[in-house]
Amino acid sequence: MPRLRLVIVALVALAAAAVLATACGGDGDGGASGKVRVVTSLPLFADMAREVGGDRVDVTALLPAGADPHTFEPSPRDVRSVAEADVLFANGLDLEPGAVKIMETNRKDGAPLVLLGERAEADGVQVINGNPHLWLDLANAREYARLIAGALMTADPRQSEWYANDYRLYLQALDSVDAYAKQTVAAIPETSRKFVTTHDAFTYFAQYLGFEIVAFVAQGPGQEPSPEDVADLTRAIRDEHVPAVFTEPQAGSEGRVLEQAAADAGVQVCTLYSDSLDDEVKTYIDLMRFDADELARCLGGADGG
Repeated sequence: MPRLRLVIVALVALAAAAVLATACGGDGDGGASGKVRVVTSLPLFADMAREVGGDRVDVTALLPAGADPHTFEPSPRDVRSVAEADVLFANGLDLEPGAVKIMETNRKDGAPLVLLGERAEADGVQVINGNPHLWLDLANAREYARLIAGALMTADPRQSEWYANDYRLYLQALDSVDAYAKQTVAAIPETSRKFVTTHDAFTYFAQYLGFEIVAFVAQGPGQEPSPEDVADLTRAIRDEHVPAVFTEPQAGSEGRVLEQAAADAGVQVCTLYSDSLDDEVKTYIDLMRFDADELARCLGGADGG
């Protein structure tokens, strides 16, 4: 908490400095012309930008809900959205190479592209074996929110105080879901704190909540496992006495492989979200609540409610 208070104080100080600079003749595009146009790669980051920016931002996500960021192919409409953006957010770390490429090559002069995962790494967040899904640890999600708030303040200094306030409120919401997730999974026995998933997306989530990753179908989406890989997966499920395996809503062939392995091992198939949103899970906070509830439901913990 002391570090959190220091971050908020620093942002409020930045807000005051920006307002003073504006009064002395500075100008911000967002404050002068209306809403700041924000383009993100994932709907997940669009949600974060809306939480921090409120009604002062107009946010568009390049990827539609439920899309796989690893295999995204941009459209001509995406090119236009990028070219009109004042600020752009993506993750980097090779999560969404198609989206990052279109942003890098089509953004207008002066429009910053903030690669949240790479910036977080540069600021000291540990990136585990190149895994890009940093936001599945609440501490890293707070860092993403800080980076988004800072970029919006720079783009729209006239409204810095408002961004600082919305950022503070969002941190409170993140604190709340942090406590909820930890409390929800607390009753899961140590012997059941094991992940078997479609691909290697949950490294940070497992570490954050105290779980072990036993196996996954493929290192990344679109990588076809061999028959030996499938046999090893089934064996791992049985040997580790895993009560359930977890697919993802956007999983294709990897999900079908996992379902077959689960059937062979006689365990249930459940769902976790990592980098996609949909009509059921519409925000980052929804995602973290859903995943905590699903772990409790499928691995023997208390009902998350």
